[in-house]
Amino acid sequence: MKAKYALIALLAITFFGCDDNTAGLGLGMFPGSDQNINGKLTTYDVTTESVPAGQIYAMSNIGYVGKFTDDLFGTYQAGFLSELNCTKGMTFPGVYNGTAFDGNNKPTQTMVGEDGDDKDKEDITFVEDNGKIIGNIHTIELYLWYSSYFGDSLTASRLSVYELGGNGKETLNKDNAYYTNIDPNDFYDPQNILGTKAYTAVDLSVKDSIRKLSTYVPSVHVSFEKDAAIRIGKEIIKKAYKSGTNFDRDKLKEAFKGIYVKGDYGDGTILYIDDVQMNVVYKCYAVDSITGLKLKKKVLEENETTPRDSTYYGYRMFNSTREVIQANSLDNDQAAIDKCIKDPDLTYIKSPAGIFTQVTIPVSEIAENLQGDTLNAVKLGIPIYNETSDKKFGMTKPRSVLLIRKKYKDTFFEKNQLSDGTISSLFNYADNTLSFTQYTFNNITQMINNCLADREAARNLLPMTFKVTDPVTGIEETKTATTIKEWEDYSEWNKFVLIPVLVTKDASSSNNYYGTSSSNIISIQHDLKPGYVRLKGGTKKGTDGKPDPNNVLKLEVVSTNFGTKSK
Repeated sequence: MKAKYALIALLAITFFGCDDNTAGLGLGMFPGSDQNINGKLTTYDVTTESVPAGQIYAMSNIGYVGKFTDDLFGTYQAGFLSELNCTKGMTFPGVYNGTAFDGNNKPTQTMVGEDGDDKDKEDITFVEDNGKIIGNIHTIELYLWYSSYFGDSLTASRLSVYELGGNGKETLNKDNAYYTNIDPNDFYDPQNILGTKAYTAVDLSVKDSIRKLSTYVPSVHVSFEKDAAIRIGKEIIKKAYKSGTNFDRDKLKEAFKGIYVKGDYGDGTILYIDDVQMNVVYKCYAVDSITGLKLKKKVLEENETTPRDSTYYGYRMFNSTREVIQANSLDNDQAAIDKCIKDPDLTYIKSPAGIFTQVTIPVSEIAENLQGDTLNAVKLGIPIYNETSDKKFGMTKPRSVLLIRKKYKDTFFEKNQLSDGTISSLFNYADNTLSFTQYTFNNITQMINNCLADREAARNLLPMTFKVTDPVTGIEETKTATTIKEWEDYSEWNKFVLIPVLVTKDASSSNNYYGTSSSNIISIQHDLKPGYVRLKGGTKKGTDGKPDPNNVLKLEVVSTNFGTKSK
């Protein structure tokens, strides 16, 4: 018996070990002496179709902004809304009161107050609380850091930044799930503009020697308009002063709801914003580290008889992080998308929020034909058509795609789940130097079993009601399933969706024993970068009304039984 189980394991290993372009292998490995072990490879027809992605979960740690027009898919435009975060217990420096020493007799940073010899107070506005000066505000600077972009590096573009909330507008709520069809107009007033900035993806004003440094990260720098900076800066400093060490992101949100970043000029570039950084800038005295007293400038200014106080600008930093909401608003050319969806000769994956490929697997047929067998491995390969486009800024094919049961395609991302092989399977091509010619899912056995488990559970729940859309008229109807066959027809239990995703891993960790390093997947999000691929499949029918044999895919199923079932 040990030999029999070893043969089964070897069969499965051989099957799993196939590369992305290899057909089913391994069935000839059973020796003739083991006649009571029936192992076989069965292939089943799988049909696919392009479907509109519709609204998808918009939460992401990357913000997308800009506009790009493609010959095939039309115009795509992106902007994003974001809250900001701060370290818990953040405080602002106090006002200088004759010494910079704190309670531990150590010098600390102190803001310029109303008293003192500094004659350049016109560049700051004092912040008061109940008539007491508690600080000052100079300005607010916003940096949109990005490590990559899509499109033309020199397209002249412009973006504007607006304050969220105010005038009866909604605020971002952590209890809500936001999708890419989010309407920014519900969250901001166009009159609450914070600043505007013209840019190109590659800033030629920065020297080549600087841009080529490994430490260089480009950014779009937006200075808040003076009135907005003073108003917002005052609110943040006052809230931090009153909160003390209890100041956190919730207190910050009470003073400042967040930003909406909108691309309002230019067509040809999409920036991928990795981090939003807002600096609240204030003015401080330079002090002597021994005496705690203000330092004086060594050089007299013109027409001065006494030196001024030595000052400098400090700031507190607020960033977008995973702990706060960042939602992307995306707009595609729906007419162009619909035209691609109707192509019967192939299917598409188009990101962001454009087209998914829907896969229909004949689970009932598998269950009927292999009743009593053990499913050892189920493999699905989806061939990719080569692209011959000579577009200068052509979109590339997604390197990471998720095959997921249709019923879970929304909740998976809302709950920030990881692929477990039961409701989803991940294809993640990590090698950036080599190409691949198909998306291969070497083992979706548990996904098939998950479908079958749903069917068994449904037997005890009938009758059940479903909302069903007529494929011809597009009209949604209410259908009641009283038999398991009707349940199969209405429930879409055997439908899967192929979705482009962005995979995030943690830092590599070394395995000293084996001398290797590895990294773990910590997040799977919708890929909102522009990209597309054409896949074999489609809805084309033959003369007999059945799916065209040239368009169907093949599902390979390896199963075994021990001679316990009569054929």
